[in-house]
Amino acid sequence: MKNEEERVGLFIPPTYDRNYPPLGTPTLVSFLKSKGINAVQDDLNIGYYDYIRKNKLGKIFTPEYTKDKIRKKIYYYRILQYKGAYEKGKHHSFFYEFESNPGSSFAFTEKMLSSKFLHRYITDVKENLFINFFLKEVISKIKKHDFSLIGFSIICPSQVIASFTFGYLIKKYFPNIKIVVGGQWVSLYREELQKRSDFNNFYDYIIYFEGETPLFNLIDALKHNKPLSKVPNLIYQDNGHWKRSIRNSDEDMDRLPTPDFDNLRLKKYFTSKHNLSLTIETSRGCYWNKCIFCVDLPLPKPRYREKSPDLVIRDIKNLIKKYKVKHLMISNATFAPSQLRQVAKKILKEGIKISWWAFARFDDGFDKKTLRLAKRAGCSTLGFGLESINQRVLDFIDKGTKIDIIKRIIKDSHDLNLTIYFQVMIGLPSETVEEACDTIFFLAACRKEMKTEPPAINIYYLPPKNKVFLHPQKYGIKISDNRRLPFRFLYPFKHLSGNIDRSRAQKIISTYNNIISLKTKAYFGYSRK
Repeated sequence: MKNEEERVGLFIPPTYDRNYPPLGTPTLVSFLKSKGINAVQDDLNIGYYDYIRKNKLGKIFTPEYTKDKIRKKIYYYRILQYKGAYEKGKHHSFFYEFESNPGSSFAFTEKMLSSKFLHRYITDVKENLFINFFLKEVISKIKKHDFSLIGFSIICPSQVIASFTFGYLIKKYFPNIKIVVGGQWVSLYREELQKRSDFNNFYDYIIYFEGETPLFNLIDALKHNKPLSKVPNLIYQDNGHWKRSIRNSDEDMDRLPTPDFDNLRLKKYFTSKHNLSLTIETSRGCYWNKCIFCVDLPLPKPRYREKSPDLVIRDIKNLIKKYKVKHLMISNATFAPSQLRQVAKKILKEGIKISWWAFARFDDGFDKKTLRLAKRAGCSTLGFGLESINQRVLDFIDKGTKIDIIKRIIKDSHDLNLTIYFQVMIGLPSETVEEACDTIFFLAACRKEMKTEPPAINIYYLPPKNKVFLHPQKYGIKISDNRRLPFRFLYPFKHLSGNIDRSRAQKIISTYNNIISLKTKAYFGYSRK
């Protein structure tokens, strides 16, 4: 690095969720600033959607746009020919929010990364719509800031093509700027990324797992010409090959400063239309850490750590003072009831006025007293991973809870007028139609009688690097062919036990919708015998 005035730029690439500001770059920026590094950030995902709207390019999100590419047999048209590419329906296998975004769908990403057309597509101004966005909206800003290092936070597959495009353009126009990539997607595919020497056309360094200390150490190593092999969690180039450093690290939560949201267009996020909403974390990892299907925390899972309740309160106060925030999303994998109690008591003691919601487990520690305390301290909603209401299924997936605990927490929350909602999966390993119907009828009853929020009902899918993927036969799963795609996120599979394929799962979900649409009551105590 040339001098102390040079800047580090951290960017959230398109396309990603726009509900809350992601926490990745705000935690990194605050950490670097606390170490005396001049760091700035920008959410290019928000900027991309503004660019699309400003230039009236909405047609690119229509099914006709993709169909036209296939009809004309554009050079990569076969990559576009996959189930779920542009419409929902019983004949299509997967559908995600980003399926209709050119260059962003999960299936497009995993196929393009293994295609001979990757570099052609990345550099194709006509076909790669991200190029004009970066050229018109971003590159000039890069020049003004005189960055010496730029980082991308890649959270999911939908951001990969845009990130690689951005990296390619930076290397083309600013060859002296070094580029580092990190984030959940990078951590998940770190071994595969290490095999691709050609990816050095898009970035120079890879940071996997947690990034605060590794990023600071990388900056320090580049500035003082120190060996990169001692920078933790780093993959770097050595004689044309990627090499992994000799150390790993995770963060002491109590050494992390308050997240810094400066320069993010905070009012642009959907949850901030009326009152500003921000994101914080009070822990990392998961205190349960056993569910066989978990994709948010792929193996090896991070060590569970909590931030001191006093420091959580410090963070909340700082965010209220600096940003006038009214609502917080606590982004922990799950909020432990013991820590929730400590934080809630301190919120009440300090007289802090803030609303918040969090993810939680159906843990027996959520007794009525704890739920009442959470409500008084500003908790607006608790989201619970229910998955199933069948005890055999819960035990099989190692969920670690009992039906009587689940029902008690739901009833207590209802009595306290505390909003809760559920996340469930239909077609879990070994699950039968009858067992899935237990869950569907239970959800319908809760919705009608207990007035819970609409549940998020998902069809079970198989991502890499969780327990089911690593030991499929143990869990009654047979992974189908096509495993050769190194960056595949959704693996085709068949159930060896249980009897729910995707078609049946969709019918079961339709059953729930049909029950809800009826005006008859459902019985909360329903249980299939």
